[in-house]
Amino acid sequence: MGRFSVHVSVGPRVTSSGPYLALTSRYPSAMTTITFTRPNLLGILAAESDREMLNKAFLETPDYRTLIETSDRIVVVGRRGTGKSALAIALEKYWRNVERTKLLKLTPEEHHVIGARPLIQLFGGSFSRIRAGSKLLWRYSLMMEAAHALAPRFSFSHTKEYELLKAPIETWLRRGPTIPDRFTRLLKDAVDPSRSPEERIGDLPIKLDLTKIETALASACKQTNECVVFLIDRLDEGYEPDDIGIGLVDGLVQAAIDLKDRLPGVRSIVFLRDNIFRAVQARDPDYTRNIEGHVLRLHWDPPDLLDFAANRLKIALSIHEESSQKVWNLCTTEDLKGMPGFLKCLQLTLYRPRDLMALLNDAFYLAGKQGQMHLSLPHIDGTAKAISENRLRDLQKEYEAIIPGLEEYIGAFKGMPPELGIAEITPFLEQTLAKGSENSLIQQDFLILDDAKTLTRALFTIGFLGAQDTLTGSFVFSHDGRTPDREFNSGDKILIHPCYRMALNCAKTHLEPGEAEEIFDEYDIEVSSETPAIRNAKISQLIQQLEQIPIGNDGDGLFEVWCHKAIRICFAKGLRNVEIKPNKQANTRRDVVALNLGEGNFWNRILQDYGARQVIFEIKNYQDLKADDYYQVLSYLTGEYGRLAFVVTRDDTVDLYSKRDVEWVRSLHAEHKVLIVKLTGKYFSKLLYKLRNPQRHDEMNDALHKILNTYTRLYLAGQTKTEAREEKRHRRKHQRARKASKPTNPLLGRKVR
Repeated sequence: MGRFSVHVSVGPRVTSSGPYLALTSRYPSAMTTITFTRPNLLGILAAESDREMLNKAFLETPDYRTLIETSDRIVVVGRRGTGKSALAIALEKYWRNVERTKLLKLTPEEHHVIGARPLIQLFGGSFSRIRAGSKLLWRYSLMMEAAHALAPRFSFSHTKEYELLKAPIETWLRRGPTIPDRFTRLLKDAVDPSRSPEERIGDLPIKLDLTKIETALASACKQTNECVVFLIDRLDEGYEPDDIGIGLVDGLVQAAIDLKDRLPGVRSIVFLRDNIFRAVQARDPDYTRNIEGHVLRLHWDPPDLLDFAANRLKIALSIHEESSQKVWNLCTTEDLKGMPGFLKCLQLTLYRPRDLMALLNDAFYLAGKQGQMHLSLPHIDGTAKAISENRLRDLQKEYEAIIPGLEEYIGAFKGMPPELGIAEITPFLEQTLAKGSENSLIQQDFLILDDAKTLTRALFTIGFLGAQDTLTGSFVFSHDGRTPDREFNSGDKILIHPCYRMALNCAKTHLEPGEAEEIFDEYDIEVSSETPAIRNAKISQLIQQLEQIPIGNDGDGLFEVWCHKAIRICFAKGLRNVEIKPNKQANTRRDVVALNLGEGNFWNRILQDYGARQVIFEIKNYQDLKADDYYQVLSYLTGEYGRLAFVVTRDDTVDLYSKRDVEWVRSLHAEHKVLIVKLTGKYFSKLLYKLRNPQRHDEMNDALHKILNTYTRLYLAGQTKTEAREEKRHRRKHQRARKASKPTNPLLGRKVR
């Protein structure tokens, strides 16, 4: 086995010594040595087996931020290797740390689905009936699980609604140890075999008391302010692309959407592979009305993938550089440096994290066996053949159920040039269709597609073929399975995706210089990720709302609600369980309180230096704070509230005023050892605006650090920013005057020191 020993630390200068890769630093003490004797440098491909690396190097993508910051998206769709499992693990970790929130996982295994298939047929053989019956049963199952999860909570178990739910919960729990087991048993208990399929479906709401249970649970959730989050994953286990399989999944998706709309505090996230989602999309006549607006497609663009790779390289090689591009450059030779070099690697992938990990793991392992100092293009090429074959197998596995003849269609391109005209491929594709197949399912597919143009469209939707844009001349690929909004004409040109060429032994497997610039993922050109649009719309709307809130008593409630939303969004990475007026019955009512887990440099500083486990935000919908306002906040600072709080006003600036705010803040700190920091609505608007780019969410930490440093260095010393600037200008003026007064050396013609 090859051995790859690496000295890695911070710094831009790269030197080599023998068989070692030595990245030397201006911080020699940070240098570490790591010896590699395993091929999985960046981690294991299966997220479930890669939790250690995932916990350290998980990349908070825009899609991840969307799922924790909004509740609009319920159905998360992605192809194999796009990170659905990793995302599910990260979301599980996040919600387990959120107070007053119960996380539940629904992950059926193959035997659960196989066992439910014959029972679900009691609703009839048609897709619509199976979907209708499945939806009712899943809705009841999810409500029972939510009620069971909330039952131990004191605030829930002491509501009158709980008395109505207690008996159904006990019956539900007796049905089995897991949610899928209970669902299967429910099928047996609730469906009467002696009645017709239509009657069985019609009887379910009455037999299960659906309306009564839903009303009671909704009322209880509203009163207790408790939340339940379902993570529903691995629905491909035991899945078959027939009416039964699609109906079971579609019913679950519809039930999850219904609960989100009907039960406050209950939300579900359903992870679906693209092939299953496409089957639901094709079969469900109500897809556009009921499901489409709740879908989030996982999206990876080159900068995201570079950040993904760099995060793992930093952990694996103990690199302390912040810039992803610098990390990449430290590990590669000239032919792979920078974004152009990284794009050469991406050409052999489908813009998916798993593809990139597989490629880089093997390439680094090959470099290690050869004793090389850096990763180079020959190492990438050396692993490309196996990677190409794996990608082609993945493509066939994922879509063979939807396109049964896919293997035959792809096989028709073996040994062909990668770039072809529609007129050139039409004859051999029609020949493939004409020869037929002994497999009846494939033969049926041949007959349905019938012509080469339809087949070309099908191969385009799965990303195997790219189409040339007539205006730009660039080749556009679809990696999300969407139906193309264009027809293919005889004069058009198509291109086999670079990541499949080696597996097909195409006449030309490598791209010429400049060709890579003519190949685009459709996300970047026409579709683009929907997440930025969601974020921008939400954030812009919130910023505009502030301008419409009147200053003074009339707008007090609106401003409190606005600040609550702004605090949750801006500090989502550091604060949990952000509540508005959590102690309504107390004599001293804190406006907004959040749990500080010490995540992030700033919030850890607040926890360690000021003991603020619970962080207070006092909301004042007016300008010009008074001394009483500061002393009111002081009265809240006991126990876990620590010695620091924030007060949010409608002032134009977060700066403190001399002979007023500065003296009050300084006095409170001197006498009581507490610090009260002023923020403003306009300041939160600026933070929100920065979050339009999700990659800038870490700037929230830096902004708060800057404010706290100002308090420590200026205000507690009795100065304001204006006075500090005046003092600095005066000091510079005095230095210039002293310099001008010095005598001149007549021989040298310059001032004497």
